[in-house]
Amino acid sequence: MKKHYIDLPEGQIHFVVAGQGQPVFLLHQSPMSIAEWDEIIPVLAKDFMVFAPDMPGHGQSYDPSYAMQVEDFAQVTLQLINKLGFEKVMLAGNHSGAALATCIATQAPHKVSKLIISCEMLASKKQIHEIMEAFKNKPISREIPFDDEGQFIADAWKRYQMLAPTSSLDTRYKPFIIGQAGRLRPYDIHHCVLEWMEKQDWVSQITCPTLVFGAENDLFYSLSELQNALTRIKQCEVTTISNAGALCTFENPSEISRKFHEFLTK
Repeated sequence: MKKHYIDLPEGQIHFVVAGQGQPVFLLHQSPMSIAEWDEIIPVLAKDFMVFAPDMPGHGQSYDPSYAMQVEDFAQVTLQLINKLGFEKVMLAGNHSGAALATCIATQAPHKVSKLIISCEMLASKKQIHEIMEAFKNKPISREIPFDDEGQFIADAWKRYQMLAPTSSLDTRYKPFIIGQAGRLRPYDIHHCVLEWMEKQDWVSQITCPTLVFGAENDLFYSLSELQNALTRIKQCEVTTISNAGALCTFENPSEISRKFHEFLTK
């Protein structure tokens, strides 16, 4: 796995690449980085050329000068894909990374041959609205006010405990540290992702073969909604990831890798 930087009009994008074969782009969720895919990349790289970019404002990529919207992140990712010389790629994303992948697949369907997205994208407008309202009373960890006693750190840890309730402390610690470092970046994208999701039924506009995965401890997981995806998306498969939540790539990377690989090689 090699690290690279590429110059785009807006700034430098950091990404890693591994393997040879058809290109697969792995898109992380916010406030994570390419570290979300650390355990997945080596498995997929046995048969594919795997790319994992840090989104703007994340990891080692540039900080945007304004609050980017989902469409903006999609355009930057498409610029990266085009500059690397690919006519068509396969995309996989988790949570906000799934929103980015879906945006690209619906905005530029000619560029996407296969798509893998998490079950967050199946949420109804009602669910999304309820989550946005809940954030007003219980903010995401980034928005917990600082205090001299450091209680904000303990409160943030509890948020990550909810995201990965069955994981070991060691497993949960890595995304927690990445998430806390994210407080140093100028913008967060959770709210803009939810606002974008609320606009339309995006998944019904997907035209390429798609795998929707749901981690059984994920806030957005619903077996019935997962089954409904088979009719909402034209060429769709669904699968459940056991013993994992929103941080499933950290929690159960072996099952994620196996199921992604099975779908991509069909």
